[in-house]
Amino acid sequence: PEQAAATVDAIARVQAPDGCLPWVPGGKADPWNHVEAAMALDVGGRHHEARRAYAWLQDRQLPHGGWHAYTVGDEVTDHTFDTNISAYVATGVWHHYLATGDAAFLAAMWPVVEAAIDHVLQYQSSTGEIAWRADDPADGALLTGSSSIHLSVRCAVAAAQRLGYERPDWELSAGALATAIAHRPEVFMDKSRWAMDWYYPILG
Repeated sequence: PEQAAATVDAIARVQAPDGCLPWVPGGKADPWNHVEAAMALDVGGRHHEARRAYAWLQDRQLPHGGWHAYTVGDEVTDHTFDTNISAYVATGVWHHYLATGDAAFLAAMWPVVEAAIDHVLQYQSSTGEIAWRADDPADGALLTGSSSIHLSVRCAVAAAQRLGYERPDWELSAGALATAIAHRPEVFMDKSRWAMDWYYPILG
């Protein structure tokens, strides 16, 4: 417990005044790792800091529902729209709700989650996989990204159900995505020499 607390305290010390959780103090940030760090804060009981992290995402969500890949402060340093990065807010928001039971937070973040998932699912193909780049869908689909998106969509469905909304389209998309991950390796770019292609389908 002491080691876990020390880790969470170290993450909290890196958090910027605006709520951003960069890779290193003053360094770049991306929404996916930002959410991972916020989830760690919740695990460590630092719920206030986690809420500040989600407020940072809420403030910076773009009109189409996604986020740029990398920023340093207020400057965008990588304009890529990575679908996995944008979807992951749903995983973090649901995790915060599970950690705190804060239904008001879940309701407040629902428009952010809904916009992000709707944005990402525009890039799902007829064979189930999701393009990894919303700004260049022809670049292909990654098994890692699609696996993580599958988890995010399931978390979004759970949030919808808790709030009394119905999104059967999301449930269908998650099913098609799971089928692609489990049975259609040919629809993904071959990245099998990277470890992520082996463990992400299990985590997702």
